[in-house]
Amino acid sequence: MSWSLKLFTIRGIPVRVHGSFLLILVWAAWLGFNTRAAGWPLGVLFWVVFTLLLFVCVVLHELGHSLVAQLFGVTVQDITLWPIGGVARFVKLPQRPYQEFLITAAGPAVNFFLAILFGVIAFAWIGPGRLIDMVTSPYQLERLLTGVSAEAMLIMLALNNLLLALFNLIPAFPMDGGRLVRSVLAAFMPFGRATKLASWLGQGAAVIMGVAALRVPSLFLGLVAAFVFVAAWGERQQAVTTDHLRGVRVSQAMQPIGVRLYPLEMLGAAAGRVAALPQAAYLVVDAGKLLGIASRHDLLAALRKAGPTARVSQHYTQAFVRLAPDDTLIDADEKLAQAQPPFGIVIANGQAVGLLGRGDIARLAETLERYPAALPRE
Repeated sequence: MSWSLKLFTIRGIPVRVHGSFLLILVWAAWLGFNTRAAGWPLGVLFWVVFTLLLFVCVVLHELGHSLVAQLFGVTVQDITLWPIGGVARFVKLPQRPYQEFLITAAGPAVNFFLAILFGVIAFAWIGPGRLIDMVTSPYQLERLLTGVSAEAMLIMLALNNLLLALFNLIPAFPMDGGRLVRSVLAAFMPFGRATKLASWLGQGAAVIMGVAALRVPSLFLGLVAAFVFVAAWGERQQAVTTDHLRGVRVSQAMQPIGVRLYPLEMLGAAAGRVAALPQAAYLVVDAGKLLGIASRHDLLAALRKAGPTARVSQHYTQAFVRLAPDDTLIDADEKLAQAQPPFGIVIANGQAVGLLGRGDIARLAETLERYPAALPRE
C-alpha cells in the first residue's frame, strides 16, 4: 500500500502505519504542549505516549478480528493504522452469518477486556481508599484526569478502551456494530440484500453523526461520519457488483493476449511498441515459454527509474495469478484483489489464452448493472 510503512508481521499478517498517522501524533503533541498540569516537555511526552499506547490497543482490536478470521480460513491481507483508527483487510469474509458475527464481535471484545485490565491495574495502583475519595470529590477526579501521571494514563486507557468498544458497536455499517447487524440479517435473507440494508442503516447513522458533529462541534466526529457514509456506499456497491457478476465466467470477461514482451528487450523499445495500445498488462515470454507478466503501470515506472536501456527481464513478476476459463468471475476477483499487479493469466490446456484484470471486471459489472441481459448466466 502506498504511503504506508510496514511495522511488523504477526501470524502472517503485515501491520502497517499510513503516513497520515503522523497527523494524530502532531495533534497529541499540540495537546501536550498546551497542558496546564506540568511543563510542556512532560505534557508532550505524556500525550504522545498515551496516543501510541491507545493505537497499540487499536492494533489489538484489529488482531482480534483477524485471528478469529484465520480460524475460519479467511486470509487477512494486512492491518493498517490511520489517524482515525485501524483497518484490517480480508480477502473475503465468510458468508455464514455466525462466522461473520464471531469475527466482528472479537474486536470490541478485546477492547472490553483491555478496559477491565487497565481498570483493575489502576484500582490496584491508586488504592480503594484514594479512589473513593476521588470519585466523591469532582475536584480531585478532574485533577487526576487532567494530570500527566501514570495513574491518569491508566484510567484514560481504561476509559478510552471502553469508549472504543461502545463506539464500534454503533450500528453504522461498515463499523463493527453494522457488521453485526448484517450478520443477523443474513441469517434471515440473502447476504447481498442484508449488506444493502445494513449499508442504508449505516448511512443513516452517518448522517445523524454528521449533524451531531456540526452541533457539538467536533471535527473528529465529522471525519468519522464522512468515512462511515462513504464506506457504507462502497460496501453496497460491492454487493451490487457481486450480484451482477453471479454466474459469469472468466472466459466471458478475459481480454486477448495481444502484444508480448521479451526478457532481453529494452524498456524503451517495449514502451514504443505498446504506447498506443489499450492493453493494461503484457505477457513476458521467451522462445514461446511463459515467464511472467508486466503491467503498463510497472513498465512505465521502471522506464522512469531504470531508463530506456534497461531490460524487461529485470522488471516483470513471475508470481502471477493463474485463472481457468471456467472459473467464476467472483472467485477471480477475490484472487486478483491480492495480486500485484492485479492481473491474471487465463490458462487452458497448458497454454495462455487471455488476460484478466480487476479493471476488466469493473467495466463488465458496470455494463451488467445497466443491462443484466448483456451476457448469458449459468
